[in-house]
Amino acid sequence: MIYLKDFKQGKLLYEALDSDVRLGILEELLEHGELNLAHFAKRFGISNGAITAHIKKLHAAGLIEITTSSGVRGTQKICCLATDRIIVDFKGQPQAEGRVETAHIDVGHYVGYDIHPTCGIATREKVIGRFDDPACFSYPERIKAGILWLSYGYVEYLIPNYLTEDSELLELQFSMEIASEAPGYSAYYPSDVHFSVNGHLLGYYTSKGEYNDRTGTANPVWWFGNLGQYGKKILIAVNRDGTFISGIKVSDATLSDLDLRVGGQIRFRIFVPEDAVHRGGFTLFGKGFGDYDEGIACNFVCKGRDKE
Repeated sequence: MIYLKDFKQGKLLYEALDSDVRLGILEELLEHGELNLAHFAKRFGISNGAITAHIKKLHAAGLIEITTSSGVRGTQKICCLATDRIIVDFKGQPQAEGRVETAHIDVGHYVGYDIHPTCGIATREKVIGRFDDPACFSYPERIKAGILWLSYGYVEYLIPNYLTEDSELLELQFSMEIASEAPGYSAYYPSDVHFSVNGHLLGYYTSKGEYNDRTGTANPVWWFGNLGQYGKKILIAVNRDGTFISGIKVSDATLSDLDLRVGGQIRFRIFVPEDAVHRGGFTLFGKGFGDYDEGIACNFVCKGRDKE
């Protein structure tokens, strides 16, 4: 679901829907599930270049997802719907701007884990220990890790607490680069990656697959070509209206549910349950790997409390 807290947030969405061709593309995806770009060019009788431009607008608005698939005829882009409904809150009020405190956490700085193969962890210089051995996640070198992956289980991080008595938290945000973890390699390998804060479930993001059709822009030259090369950057935002992942509302979990206190611990967990519908694991990209060359970023959006 795409949830707009006020109608002014929907500019990209309105532009994307203002086209008979783009509306037709959405109808085709609704009927068929997944389609490649060549299908749309043939269906609407326009060039591949024109279809690409339409697809980019739909993707930018969060209406479709695009994955790359390799087949006997070469690489092709596959499209599918990214949401099932759109809600515009006309009575909603734009969130007041506030002070932002940011914490950057390297992917190896977890304080707890439960790892199941296939799995591994590496620094920019080398693989730590051995592939598919959960014990290697306890090695001291893991502090310098820039990438880790697992088939199911979790890693948990202790987030620096920037809350103060004289400020009010408006929104808590987490951003990271993530992909599925397929045995071997599979461009389409869905995985339901869940997130929680202080034990309270925020929701989950369905990663479409493991991406290695090209080299990640930040990867070291020695990184293995048959392993995940890059992921998708996602933003998790929790506020008074619920939890949103990349702008789409995923649950009704709000800030008031998370037991956030001045001086208290903030534990952020990334996990794939053993009984997940799509148990495709996850690869977490950090510094020196993937496309973004950074770990987990946590933003505290705050404003000063009103004086009585």
